[in-house]
Amino acid sequence: MFANFSRLTLSLANRYRATTMKMTLLRMMLLCAWIAVGVGCRTRASIAIWTPPKLQSTVGKRVAVAQVVGPENIAKKIQQQFIASPPTDDGRELDLVDSETLQPKSPIRLVAATDEESSDVALASVARREGYDYLLRGEVLPERTHGTRPADPDKLTISWRLTAIDEHSASGGKPVVVERRAAVKRYPDLALITDPEDQMVAAAVRESYRLLAPSLDHETVSLAAPVLTLGKSDVLRGNEAARRGDWQQAAKFWTKAAEEHPMQAAATHNLALAAAASQDFSRAKQLARKAVRQFPLPMYQRTSVWIERAQRQYHEAFNLPDPPEGWFVTRR
Repeated sequence: MFANFSRLTLSLANRYRATTMKMTLLRMMLLCAWIAVGVGCRTRASIAIWTPPKLQSTVGKRVAVAQVVGPENIAKKIQQQFIASPPTDDGRELDLVDSETLQPKSPIRLVAATDEESSDVALASVARREGYDYLLRGEVLPERTHGTRPADPDKLTISWRLTAIDEHSASGGKPVVVERRAAVKRYPDLALITDPEDQMVAAAVRESYRLLAPSLDHETVSLAAPVLTLGKSDVLRGNEAARRGDWQQAAKFWTKAAEEHPMQAAATHNLALAAAASQDFSRAKQLARKAVRQFPLPMYQRTSVWIERAQRQYHEAFNLPDPPEGWFVTRR
């Protein structure tokens, strides 16, 4: 009888373990299905976001640009191009003037620090008299060599120094380093310039503007791609459009999926990113929070934080007040 009882106990234990394993497997399958419904696979796309000036905003200010020092040929090219083509679009306008044009107007004779450059102190005095806010000076730095390795001809470094005429304003300096191949990749139109030196000069000028005015950067974001839900095909079509950089067309596909299938969280999540791509951050945050309520997945939560961070950068770049809805997930 004891043997029969032992066999019965063993049988019940085995059944219990088998049932437990089945339940665990079922829970795992349900969890995987739940995740697949909400996000499925991921795909990535590039999104452009505005970032603040890297050095100091001089938008709406008057800047006197002193002579760029360094190898004469390349320094002259940089100065001419830098002054000739500053950003003029709304919120990024730079008022740049060659400091040489200030000298004949002033009765003050500028004291030369060297044979080639005027004293910053005297030049600042002239700029103040003429109503300028900043003095900007650049220097083309020689490429450092290591041992017997020659200098890289495809690399250009400029050190910029921004001096506030008003002592209560911020001053500072920052270098701009350009590598020709990376520059052509960042600015594909530079490939149309045949001379390598001219390519680097053009890239250096564009990068230098980023020190003083808001500029666009590109970040890679994750798009949700459901595998088991209704509306999947429209979501995937939208994802493909976003990968091509056509966020407007992508939003149309995702909107269709979200309207026809209200619980299509992947479409809602991706629509939040599309709204951020068009700088409609208030709507982007609403959609991101909605996606989190539908499926509180870590990916959706990270996107919500990313959107608000991008919004903060946008407001800082263009000196905007806090949004009416305030900030939800980030702190300064």
